[in-house]
Amino acid sequence: MIRAPMARPLEDPLDVGQLAAQQAALDRTYEVAGFERLRGSLARPEGRATASFRFHDSGTYPALEGEVRATVWLVCQRCLTEFEATIESPVRVALVATDAAAARVPDEYDAVTAPFGRIQLEELVEDELLLALPLVPMHATLAECALQTAGQVEREAETSRVEATAAAEAKSPVQRPFGDLRNLLKR
Repeated sequence: MIRAPMARPLEDPLDVGQLAAQQAALDRTYEVAGFERLRGSLARPEGRATASFRFHDSGTYPALEGEVRATVWLVCQRCLTEFEATIESPVRVALVATDAAAARVPDEYDAVTAPFGRIQLEELVEDELLLALPLVPMHATLAECALQTAGQVEREAETSRVEATAAAEAKSPVQRPFGDLRNLLKR
């Protein structure tokens, strides 16, 4: 029995012309910790990002459409506590070779430069996540902030109680080995 050769997994950088001609669909998952530029905007570099893209040929340039989504940890600017947020970004881009070609892309597409017809999909995903981050991250409601703040106050109070107990236990009466010597010398 003769078997067909296994298809090699697609690796970055991708040939966008070939993918568009094949009308390929790609689904990728990335660790958020791997996005160096995104990590600086997060409270914790945890979570995963997923990307789902469909390539097609628009007639004059290869294009892709899809969505990028991630669950990330941000710091609420209202109560200053960490919270988990889902960010998502619809993607509709035209992949062009030069900046001059980008000027001719219709308004319904964002132009992305793909030098030599190739693109780093991971960079595109990170760019989209950076654009999707809220300018001022906050819990969805004031009630969520109040719950977080109340929990934080309780944790801080418990920490203070533990520290006070440890400090009290650490304080022991001062021992003076020659304290009674004065009384003996007076006799």
